[in-house]
Amino acid sequence: MKLNGAYLQTADGKKHFDNVRVFDEIFEDIHIVSVNGECESVLDGELAASFVFEPQNIESYVSDYRYKEFWCRPFFGNFLKDLPNDTQCLIYKKTDGTWGAILPLVSKDYKCVLCGTERGGEAKLFSWCEKLSACLAPAFAWAEGYNPYELLSRVSEKAAKYLKAGLKTIFEREYPEIFEYLGWCSWDAFEIRVSEDNLINKCEEFKKKNIPVKWMIIDDMWGEVREFYGAEYKTREDMFSLMHSSTLYDFAADPIRFPKGLKKTVDKIKEYGIKVGIWHPTTGYWAGITENGPIAKAQKENLLTTEGGYLIPSYKQDKAYNFYSAFHDYLKDSGVDFVKIDNQSMTRRYYKKFDSVGFVAKSFHSAIEKSVKERFNNVMINCMGMASEDMFSRTDSPLSRCSDDFQPENREWFSKHILQCSYNSLVQGQFYHEDWDMWWTDDGQALKNSVIRAVSGGPIYVSDKLNRSIKDIIMPLILSDGRILRCDRPATPTRDCLTVDPTTAKQIFKLQNICGNAGVIAAFNLKTDESSCEGLISPDDIEGIKGEEFAVYEHFSREFKVMRRKEQLHITLKDADEFKLFIVVPLIDGNCVIGRTDKFLSPKTVKTNTNAKQVLIENGPYAYVSDRKIYFSD
Repeated sequence: MKLNGAYLQTADGKKHFDNVRVFDEIFEDIHIVSVNGECESVLDGELAASFVFEPQNIESYVSDYRYKEFWCRPFFGNFLKDLPNDTQCLIYKKTDGTWGAILPLVSKDYKCVLCGTERGGEAKLFSWCEKLSACLAPAFAWAEGYNPYELLSRVSEKAAKYLKAGLKTIFEREYPEIFEYLGWCSWDAFEIRVSEDNLINKCEEFKKKNIPVKWMIIDDMWGEVREFYGAEYKTREDMFSLMHSSTLYDFAADPIRFPKGLKKTVDKIKEYGIKVGIWHPTTGYWAGITENGPIAKAQKENLLTTEGGYLIPSYKQDKAYNFYSAFHDYLKDSGVDFVKIDNQSMTRRYYKKFDSVGFVAKSFHSAIEKSVKERFNNVMINCMGMASEDMFSRTDSPLSRCSDDFQPENREWFSKHILQCSYNSLVQGQFYHEDWDMWWTDDGQALKNSVIRAVSGGPIYVSDKLNRSIKDIIMPLILSDGRILRCDRPATPTRDCLTVDPTTAKQIFKLQNICGNAGVIAAFNLKTDESSCEGLISPDDIEGIKGEEFAVYEHFSREFKVMRRKEQLHITLKDADEFKLFIVVPLIDGNCVIGRTDKFLSPKTVKTNTNAKQVLIENGPYAYVSDRKIYFSD
């Protein structure tokens, strides 16, 4: 890789080329590229250092870039000059068939992102404050090789160790037991009108329909927000405007919608066998804390006022911890089992100029992580936090959202959603279990939504409105007790899809994952013009699957084929409504168990899968292969 054109930029806008160097050091088989430079005056908070990087012989690439303050999505390209600003990971395919991966880093003070220029790719480092005159910081980790998945894993693991900031990989983060079961969230059902009455009514619906929901998130906004009182809104946009201009008055639940307090509501919900999580933003509410309210008075020493006039928790670790621990003590005392913390990628918006991005993000995340670990045993969903300063600053929390908000009854949204989740999982999934967000069982895209969540490897939770949950859509995802059938890691695109835009290409889009010793491939038509597309299915699409001969079973059609590892099956998907789900099970002497045919992840229903025994976790219709022929119990 060529590295050139390095300079420092001071706060007056001047570029300094003579007093900066770029180093490319190899640690084992991973490169760490660092910047070392210093000026007499302070460096620009928006761009402290820059240099050009040029990997050789790039054929195509996918960039995972931050297109909004809180969210990332993929960009597909062939020329580095087109690389989007705020790229947080770059995966490229070379003309010789090998691959490369570049992961920009967030260090003690500086954050690095990538973008394109006419000279090639540009690495930009900045601190968001104008207090530093030196930039001695790692910019990115990179490596090249034959397997893009292994590259990403090794680069991420080495980066985590190199930064020495407590960052853990996904293999070091324990998946919470509570999320092994079906959940529900109040947001799309009740939005900011959530109350004790409608939550209990939803519990009654689950009981009546025998839908085994085992946990529930009480979402935005259960708390006391006095700007809501007497406020009216005609459209959803008006509601969001109200939300984003409102503040949190008290830690306690709203006394009108929860007249006997949060604990009473939580106790009632738990009578249905449902555990409870609480949503809250990092800032208290979207516009912070109500001035002169109970929180403002009790937490005065732990709050700060931003340049924009918002009263929010201090980013300093001790003060932030005092705020979050007081908040979480109230939730814990109310019987709450876990939290979902939103509005995380707000560092630039609220804390810019107070201190460096690396210091600020690490400080307030450490406070949150400590409070949640002490009170909820690390059980937390991180949300609206895909900025790299957030991804690199959490130590223990296991889960993170990987897409923008679910949009019900929105056909176009589905394609954007599946691309966000799957490509973001390539990057964020190196460190966190991935949350593919809530969804509706009576949505026009419900079946597709259920399939992608089956293969996602993360939690499964719905957000149906009152009296609209459909049990038949849910049951292929779970066992009778509500336990979800979950893949072993975050779902990601197959290798032949990594750098190809499926919305414009003629080929199908495929997700792959592992289910024990078996694998799964979900195939979709994501073309924006809704014309047909074609593609190839192969056992070799599944990264890490063992074996040389496989039973390949398509869930919906029940079509079956015995295939060698590199053998390929041609399929056509005529439009966006057609999709397929392939179960791929290694054959041993021509035999295997497919599992429950009424469940999407049939291999996960098999307790023992050997020639000697074929035992299901739970009775139901099943399929097995004997002497390379398939047999059905029903």
